[in-house]
Amino acid sequence: MPEAETLLDTVRWVSGAWLRKKFPRTAVQLGTGHHALDESSLLLSQAAYDEGGAEYATRIQLREDKTEATWRTTVTAVRSTTGDGGTVSVDLECFPNSAQTFRTSKPNLIRSLVAKLEPRDGMSRLSVNALRVTHDRVHSLVDVLCDPARQMPTIVAARPTQPDPLWSERVAGTMRNVAGDASTYLLWDLAAVDAFREAIGHDHRVGPGSVRTFLPFVDPAWAPDASRHRLMGPARWTDPADQTWRGVARRVHALVLERPLPRLLSAVAFPDRVAEQHRQERRESMDKARLLTSVPAQRSGEHDEELRAEVSLLNGLLQQADKELSELGRDVELCERARASMQEQLQAVIADRDGEVEDHLTTLDTLAQARAEADRLRLLLLRQGRSEEVAEAAESLPGIPASFEELWERLGELEHLTVTADPRIALGLDEHPMSRTWAAKGWTAMVSLDSYAAAAKAGFNGGFYQFCITPPAGAKPYPAKQVAMTESAPTMEKCGRERLFPIPGGEKVEMQAHLKLAARGRIAPRVYFLDDVKGTRDVKAGGLVIGYVGPHLTNMMTN
Repeated sequence: MPEAETLLDTVRWVSGAWLRKKFPRTAVQLGTGHHALDESSLLLSQAAYDEGGAEYATRIQLREDKTEATWRTTVTAVRSTTGDGGTVSVDLECFPNSAQTFRTSKPNLIRSLVAKLEPRDGMSRLSVNALRVTHDRVHSLVDVLCDPARQMPTIVAARPTQPDPLWSERVAGTMRNVAGDASTYLLWDLAAVDAFREAIGHDHRVGPGSVRTFLPFVDPAWAPDASRHRLMGPARWTDPADQTWRGVARRVHALVLERPLPRLLSAVAFPDRVAEQHRQERRESMDKARLLTSVPAQRSGEHDEELRAEVSLLNGLLQQADKELSELGRDVELCERARASMQEQLQAVIADRDGEVEDHLTTLDTLAQARAEADRLRLLLLRQGRSEEVAEAAESLPGIPASFEELWERLGELEHLTVTADPRIALGLDEHPMSRTWAAKGWTAMVSLDSYAAAAKAGFNGGFYQFCITPPAGAKPYPAKQVAMTESAPTMEKCGRERLFPIPGGEKVEMQAHLKLAARGRIAPRVYFLDDVKGTRDVKAGGLVIGYVGPHLTNMMTN
């Protein structure tokens, strides 16, 4: 980051270059005030000054009123009063003029600012392209990951053993796409990969061709911490048909948007000096007009020229005031739309958090029951002198997948299930902050279905719901409150087509039975399945088929 004295000038210079590239036929001016760049684009430049009259903040805002939407790009820079640089933010807002959904992309301006300013996140330097890490620099990377001052994600990629153009293209594109939102590093060769594994530990390693997103507060000494930092294997990056890799950048963007604004940015206020100047000019002109009209005319036409000049001036000021009112009205409209959007997002976050609390309470209840049961069984075995079996059982307990990607890789462990669900939909859940919880519950749900299918083949007569209410010995039931064997008639009448999922062979059949991975919230994932273990349905499925794993489908309660 440049020195505090040059920060604002650097931001203005980079922003001006970006604007001149967007509007090559317009003489871009960054002086304080409003500047029309073309018929639909308006530039607003503002400055803030401290008590000593020195400029300490600047804001450059470009508004583009297009047919399909209004786009607003805002650059805000505040220099630090302590002389250690400052803070810069870039906001991109889209206000659609129709029901069309827009997917925004990161402005090139951000990459230009990152390249010029070289900002830092604790010990880590933010860059446009990944910083190369050789085996002798691995310990510095571990220090960066464990730095308590780091607040943004850090992406670490390891080059594959064999060159792969698609891998390189996708990883490089991801690194550029998170410029300014995360620090990025590339383990350059196998020596660096091995050195990194040795330095940070087996659980937090990044193998050749893999990419791991490290969240803040990495704890290499605690193995369970590794599941917080999502690892995406090389297969996701090298398969042309697999688009899961795009979720890495989307997840980083979502994490950064959740962070509060730095105090330097949230506290700055920009006085509208241009509007105040215009208001002062209007007051002076009105006072002059009143003075002229208050003096009685000595001869006809004595003040005609002065009055005409004054009328002309007043008309000009009225036009300027009308233009300012129009712009003010437009700004108020956009602010109201932004406020409504923020309110909607706030309500969604509240709903998600309420759902999380409810899910955690349910999980804690289930965990308490499982622990109580395990303690009783352990005590019985110990009383029978079977301590070796107790130790062996504790060592062989399988772990729970930390992501849907890991869950999908372990489907082969469920020998009584057939999964035809679209993995792209399921893997998309990994972008959500609750993905670890959902993946764990999803695995529990599938293990329960697998346990039911095995029990049914062994002679259990009831359906899955009865299996969860009165499980046979050794069974793994799912909480009955989170099991729904049918959908309501109005839901099926209106949204039944959404419940058609594939079975082996490609045919689509109706599946109403589903398990809830979250009780509330916008996503509230579901697992839909078809129970044909007993072969009583008139379909060619056979066994138990999972046809869908993904976000909540539309029903009569959907907002």
